[in-house]
Amino acid sequence: MLIKIKNNVDEIARLCDEVKKFCDDNGVSEQKYHDIVLILDELATNVINYAYPDGGTHTFTLDLHKDGDDHIVMKLSDDGIPFDPLARDNPDTESSLEEREIGGLGIFIVKQLSEVVEYSRVDDKNHLSVTVSVMNKNNNSSKE
Repeated sequence: MLIKIKNNVDEIARLCDEVKKFCDDNGVSEQKYHDIVLILDELATNVINYAYPDGGTHTFTLDLHKDGDDHIVMKLSDDGIPFDPLARDNPDTESSLEEREIGGLGIFIVKQLSEVVEYSRVDDKNHLSVTVSVMNKNNNSSKE
């Protein structure tokens, strides 16, 4: 499924609706749907807020597909300014809130909810691929 998204925060609700239909059609659990929407909300919001400092209307894309029976792959592509979210160090989650630097938690959460996150810059476009397992962790654990 290919979804075109304008760089407008109002598009997030439409994106979530499209992803819900995709997840329903592909038997993705409600919990995994929420994980996927959290990831996409974070990533799309970052593109909308930061990729186009010139303003104006731009469009970026989400290619969403199922890979086998147990993974969903999300590929976001935008022609905004170069930005590799994986180049940043993980935020300090050990210090108190007052001592922590602001920012970086969204990408950290994306990494925590994902199996694989990859970035590339090709043909003046940012490409971020995120793979999420749709298997429940309880289904993969051995019985004691």
